[in-house]
Amino acid sequence: MKKLIIYLLLSIGFVVMIMPFAWMIVTSFKLPSEVQQWPPKWFSKNFFSTRQVKVETKIGALRTLKGISLSEALSFTSSKDDNQNVLNISVEDDPFYRGKMIIDITGYDYIERASLDNFSKWIKYLKFPQQFSTESPEKFFEEVFLFYNSGSSPYFKRLNYISNLETKINNAISGIELVDKFVERRISDKSEQTRFKDFLNKAKESLITLREDILKYKAGKSLVLTNDEINRLYKLLVSINLVYDSKNELTNIYNAKVVNVISQEKDYIKFYLEVYKYFKQLQIKRVDKPIIAKVMTKNERIALLKENLKKLPESEILNSLITSEDFDNLPEKFSKKIDNYFLNEYKVETSFLNNLKSLVVTYKNLLIEEGIDYEQILKNGSFDNLLDISDKILSDSSSYRILKAKIGSISDELENYKNFLKNLILLTDQLDLVRKVYNNSMNSWRIIDAPEFVKAVRVRNGEVIEIELNGIAPIYLSDDNLSTINLSFTFGEIIKNIFQNYVDAWKAAPFGQYYINTVFVATATTVLEVILASMAAYAFSWMNFPGKNVLFGLFLATMMVPGEVLLVPNFITISKFGWIDTYYSLIIPWIVSVFAIFLMRQHFLSIPKELFDASKIDGCSHWRFLWQIVVPLSKPVIITGALLKFVGSWNSFLWVLIVTNSDKYRTLPVGLQNFSSDVGTLYNQLMAAATFSVLPVIILFLFTQKYFIKGIARTGLK
Repeated sequence: MKKLIIYLLLSIGFVVMIMPFAWMIVTSFKLPSEVQQWPPKWFSKNFFSTRQVKVETKIGALRTLKGISLSEALSFTSSKDDNQNVLNISVEDDPFYRGKMIIDITGYDYIERASLDNFSKWIKYLKFPQQFSTESPEKFFEEVFLFYNSGSSPYFKRLNYISNLETKINNAISGIELVDKFVERRISDKSEQTRFKDFLNKAKESLITLREDILKYKAGKSLVLTNDEINRLYKLLVSINLVYDSKNELTNIYNAKVVNVISQEKDYIKFYLEVYKYFKQLQIKRVDKPIIAKVMTKNERIALLKENLKKLPESEILNSLITSEDFDNLPEKFSKKIDNYFLNEYKVETSFLNNLKSLVVTYKNLLIEEGIDYEQILKNGSFDNLLDISDKILSDSSSYRILKAKIGSISDELENYKNFLKNLILLTDQLDLVRKVYNNSMNSWRIIDAPEFVKAVRVRNGEVIEIELNGIAPIYLSDDNLSTINLSFTFGEIIKNIFQNYVDAWKAAPFGQYYINTVFVATATTVLEVILASMAAYAFSWMNFPGKNVLFGLFLATMMVPGEVLLVPNFITISKFGWIDTYYSLIIPWIVSVFAIFLMRQHFLSIPKELFDASKIDGCSHWRFLWQIVVPLSKPVIITGALLKFVGSWNSFLWVLIVTNSDKYRTLPVGLQNFSSDVGTLYNQLMAAATFSVLPVIILFLFTQKYFIKGIARTGLK
């Protein structure tokens, strides 16, 4: 029975001790949304072969510059619209990077293009609450829907809209109360006074009832009001009669304070409902099949990239990169090649080139806003031709006048500045093209089956799905309620999903450098400590000198001093030596351990003195006796001390954080802070990084555990 209880307690202890590590590993496999899930679960969606992902169709372009280099950013033209025929679907769920994707748009209504003539006739009778572009039906619909329910702050955003409508109703009620105070003073006809007062009371009651009804819409499943809810709200507004059918001295004030306030809101909703009704009437075709796409292999993406690069204009700089077959980070390499071309050809400084890049980007954006085809002007003429056209069209622009003054100042520093700027504009444009082609190719998925109007499918960073359309405006597919897509994975893809956090964590910071630093620092401190501690322990155990015991007592006393107390003095000392952000600061202060000296001394005392006497007779010195007899006999305790030191050095955080400023010298524990910031912590990636950080120490302990146990058990025994 006693053995059973002991085994039971040991089992419970083992489970309690292993639970945190097991939870760390399970968390490292989880998706971001699963980390904060309550109650916590011991599994993840990454373990399954299918997955449903929440999505939302977005109107307009969803541009992402994630991972763009500084060199590329300086030449990035933000005004270019490269996504006019792309349907953007935002992933409102955990990102995904592989698998087979099914986007079920079967039964969705659409039309290729609306008739401009019919649109023009219809729009003549439409009352606009505010200005919208009528250049084309597609542009008009896009602007209307962006304003009302798809923009960054849509008009029908649930909480804002209901709160604003409540405020307007309260203002109308206050207007009625204000008018009611002046009825007896301003209206001389007694019967009119009575009639108007009764009407005001009924109007006030109607508005109070309306306010109670509309407040019910504050709660809902979506952030933006649905079309059904908008219809019901419109019916509520129309159902109340606020128009007084007669005229008196106060009707003008009443209309301004009450009727116009509510009428304006009705006009906004009526306009949207009429536009939406016409928009749905236009869509007479129906999608007959879903979009099914599968992630491409790296070789397939490279082949697609090569094919797309052939379609770009000829360029010697780009051709040299294509010939080298080095396609990793192609835009960044192309950007650096362009920089080197200007630095070598025109003999300018890097800072000067970067300033000119910013200037050129500003100039290009101004030209694009005015619809000036600067590329054709420069290809067929000179920079002077572009300036002449700019002077005519942009003469009223203060930004252009400032920019032209800066261009003029360049002539003093650069002799052939016009040719320089012409080439810079054209080459930065080509860089934009290369970046677009590269990103599209690297994010493309292979289409297995899709409607004939689907030209390409891309997934960017697992967060945005782009469906490139052929002959159809994306706006006509954006109104249907696409809320989820389905993913399926092969066994190999499931394994990749499970370890995705490890890949992301490794790429999030230079963990290769952290590993090298950690291994080097931990090994160096361990080896040096073993050597110094062995010599000190030998001196305190086998050698006799005045004050030995007192000195050893002082050594032990230092173990009672908290390490934090020594941080500032040690930092000042290291600073005086100029060792900040060097390996010296990470190794030298920690190569002596009083505990290791104590541990080894106690074991050295257990070695029989007859060995020392016998070796002395044979002419053995203290130095030789230490390294050839004492140390080999003390292997378990030395390995124990070394293991403790190695683990301590491997896990060192605070000192490394204080004395290092760059990733070049930082170690793994400090590297883990990359996953924590003021906005939160990426726990799944942090746990993944922590797992592969602690793994070498666990493996080391498994190989040395028998020596560790022997060293602890035998220390101090005779």
